[in-house]
Amino acid sequence: MPAYRPGLTHAHDGVQIATYTWLPESGRPRALVQIAHGAAEHALRYDRFARHLVAHGYGVLATDHRGHGATAPATGGHGVTGEDSWRAIVRDLKAAGDRLRALHPGVPLVLFGHSLGSMLARDYAQEYAGGLSGLILSGTFRTLPGAEIESSLTALERQVAERGRAARSSFIPDLFASFNDPYPRRTGFEWLSRDEAEVDAYVADGRCGFPFGAGLALDWVRAVRKVNDPRNLARIPSGLPVHVAVGTDDPCNQRMTQVYELLEDFRYIGVEDLSWRGYRGARHEILNETNRDEVQEDLTAWLDKHV
Repeated sequence: MPAYRPGLTHAHDGVQIATYTWLPESGRPRALVQIAHGAAEHALRYDRFARHLVAHGYGVLATDHRGHGATAPATGGHGVTGEDSWRAIVRDLKAAGDRLRALHPGVPLVLFGHSLGSMLARDYAQEYAGGLSGLILSGTFRTLPGAEIESSLTALERQVAERGRAARSSFIPDLFASFNDPYPRRTGFEWLSRDEAEVDAYVADGRCGFPFGAGLALDWVRAVRKVNDPRNLARIPSGLPVHVAVGTDDPCNQRMTQVYELLEDFRYIGVEDLSWRGYRGARHEILNETNRDEVQEDLTAWLDKHV
């Protein structure tokens, strides 16, 4: 099985974005799957899923977002980004995808986004859907769980004004603080997966679990308002296939309420090919769950059908 190939994509503002590609050893990939990872993690956590896709003939691309993974040193450290970081990350995803597609002309591209990455993927589909052949949203939610958007914006704008964008903010940790309440508090991250080994690997990874700077937290909240604006929702083409995959015990989706609301958004704008799957008992990171083989096979079957 081929290992990933590290690289760099030079962003519009000169920032070097860490990229990773997994490609079949021989032959043209049947499609490219671009991965947008979640908050406070990094792209290489998707290596197992990428290898699975390569074994089925797909090429895979993943990038470390600004303030994450190997890109973080270029933006000021983990959780720290420059101005208007959300828009910059969406543009980074587009630039990295375009670069790989130029090497494989005519090969379709499907965007896979997990958690925060699923919201980035929704934003991407509003701006650049013409280059996509499909959209997969994992561990997704319509809005930030438990957050009142307008009051959150006011509080974060005050933090940035008083302390600067790089100052660590407790906003995201406070928002997610109750997620582990239903589970024995062994590490505090049991809400991610039923698989203790996967939870331990996350906790031991110094590139995971860090707090955001106030600037990045503010940009995320602003993005929630942007992607849920009906005028922007309507920019997603009705012909773009969309698949939603979540755990039914993922606290981010608030007992599936946020999933049902998101599906209604897609139905409202007339998405013609909309499917979803809730994995009974699974938590937030379905690709790192005890039933991850089932999840991988289901996602591959969806790709096989759509490309």
